[in-house]
Amino acid sequence: MIVRDRTKITYEILDKASKLKIIVRAGSGLDNIDVEHALKKDIKVFNTPDAVSDSVAELTIGLMIMLSRKLYQAVDSLKKGLWLKNNLMGFELSGKTVGIIGVGRIGSRVAKIAKALNMKILLYDIVKVSEDLVREVGGVQVDLETLLRESDYVTLHVPLTPETEKMIGERELKIMKKTAFLINTARGKIVDSEALYKALIERWIAGVALDVYEVEPPLNLKLLQLDNVVCTPHIGAQTIEARRKASILAVKTLLENLLTGR
Repeated sequence: MIVRDRTKITYEILDKASKLKIIVRAGSGLDNIDVEHALKKDIKVFNTPDAVSDSVAELTIGLMIMLSRKLYQAVDSLKKGLWLKNNLMGFELSGKTVGIIGVGRIGSRVAKIAKALNMKILLYDIVKVSEDLVREVGGVQVDLETLLRESDYVTLHVPLTPETEKMIGERELKIMKKTAFLINTARGKIVDSEALYKALIERWIAGVALDVYEVEPPLNLKLLQLDNVVCTPHIGAQTIEARRKASILAVKTLLENLLTGR
């Protein structure tokens, strides 16, 4: 079975799949698959995270620029015939500090792009970050609280697990700078949306960019309608290149396993 993100492979489906041997998710996440039950039934589960790394990382940087330069307001206002040049003072990314939570394939790629933009880089992960990467980007691996306290931009690149669900809540948002921006292109449930709404209306942080949501499509739009929110409809991997690479890699993964058993 080859699936993308919208297809849910549940406990009930797996119980009825008596001949199923392999599931390949064409993409980076596995939270739409009951992996634990699949493994209990000796069903192998794979994904293709390498295929989408560039696309998600590039969107992350794009959202940072949108927040910094108020591009969403600039485009919308000018289309309405308004000339708000003096109201749209922004910030450069150069010289600012970006805190990257989760330094896997996507987080590492974000770090490399941020380095090219002359940003200072703080890295947080539950495992030791590659020393080669740290040297390459001139970054520093720090604890989560230090990253939140010192970053101008905090970007999330961790998988959704019981440990990461709502890892960014009221406490974490209050630690961040009042001038800081949060970017989430990982999974919606990593951030406590009620705490985030409170943080934005009370200006604990300057703004947020979201590509992912607790429920997709989102049903409660009160958060998305705030003036300091940039939102996109889960388009991190929505590029021609990422879709093609994910499809090819999914088939290659399936064939290799069937032919070699690995």
